[in-house]
Amino acid sequence: MNLTFDKDLTIEVVRTKRRKTASIKVIDGVVQAIVPDQLSDARVEGLIQKRIPWIRRKLREQSQAVLPKPKEYVSGESFTYLGRNYRLKVLRGNDQEVKLKGGYLEVGVSKKPKEGDIRNALVEWYEEHALNRLTEKTNRYAGIMGVSPNSIVARDYKSRWGSCSSKGDVSYNWRIIIAPHHIVDYVVVHELCHLKHPNHSPAYWKSVKSEIPDYEVCRQWLKEHARELVI
Repeated sequence: MNLTFDKDLTIEVVRTKRRKTASIKVIDGVVQAIVPDQLSDARVEGLIQKRIPWIRRKLREQSQAVLPKPKEYVSGESFTYLGRNYRLKVLRGNDQEVKLKGGYLEVGVSKKPKEGDIRNALVEWYEEHALNRLTEKTNRYAGIMGVSPNSIVARDYKSRWGSCSSKGDVSYNWRIIIAPHHIVDYVVVHELCHLKHPNHSPAYWKSVKSEIPDYEVCRQWLKEHARELVI
């Protein structure tokens, strides 16, 4: 169902039996309200109406945001890994692999690479390193916090940085590995705290703060730089 406000604001309403509370997302100019299945239409409209000023502010911020320049995947271009910038060095030959070397992110390709080969090689390298680093960080923080995740995976999410299932399966967006270490740590702690609190209650945020005292700064950083975390 879609709701229209003031003729120029359309909001998609998604009902789900898996939610007990309503939430509103503004992503790339699209507004989506995710609400519990049993909530009445009148109640949903009332909740959205209260958030209209916030929604318009977010839409304005996103429309004014400067989009990162599309990557060309050529030597000399800058790529970020764990907050550090590396220059891309494309090497044509038989050694088709990606590695960090001397401040460069070297990508080996065939003498006649096909379109997309360099990007595909980079994505594969980032995904592999994301899983390794996120597994290390998750295990380290799990030991500190006294929790035990059931599994750890890195996936390609479009609008989230991580999730934690009721069974303790923790998954991350592999692109978070582009961000600085401290931001990655915050995302790891954010998900592990759900093993103690399956919600975002005050007790949950208190648990996050005990490990990441400046978690609010990290949250804001992700909101401001999310569009930059791309390959």
